[in-house]
Amino acid sequence: MMGDSSAARIWLGRLIFAACGGALIFINLIPLRFSPQLVPRPDLLLALTFAFALRRPEFVPIWLLAGGFLMADILMLRPLGLWTAIVILAVEFSRMQEYRFRELVFPFEWTFVAAVMFLALLANRMVLALSMVPQPGFGSVMLHYLATVLAYPLVVFVCYYILRVQKITPDQAIRFGYRL
Repeated sequence: MMGDSSAARIWLGRLIFAACGGALIFINLIPLRFSPQLVPRPDLLLALTFAFALRRPEFVPIWLLAGGFLMADILMLRPLGLWTAIVILAVEFSRMQEYRFRELVFPFEWTFVAAVMFLALLANRMVLALSMVPQPGFGSVMLHYLATVLAYPLVVFVCYYILRVQKITPDQAIRFGYRL
């Protein structure tokens, strides 16, 4: 009976992540302003993914990440699969480091996520440059990155207080086979 409850909780968490991700993709497709923006919209899907992966890694399996980000690549007309692959690598790296952030305060997690996002951004730009694909200017990409990093605490706040996605406890880590 206990296994059914935890399996249902995991699937509910995955459903919440998928629904939030789908809503964020839909919101990104809606033209909210018809004039140029001074500050770009943050990548809330990326921030949400890191927030879930560092709190409840079992809610964000690779197949769900791949499907969601591949759909985002298609709908946002990005090079097919490149950003998806980079995000999967970054999230899997972060998932392996999750045990380090269970007991630490939030600024350490925020710094870690900002660094991983920056490395993902550089990897994306490097592959696009090697492929000779036209890219937006580095300044505008950095503004987008900074907006995403500054939005991360808000996303974590929403995950914790509204969606009730809390960090995994050491007891749950043992049950799911994560590192202590």
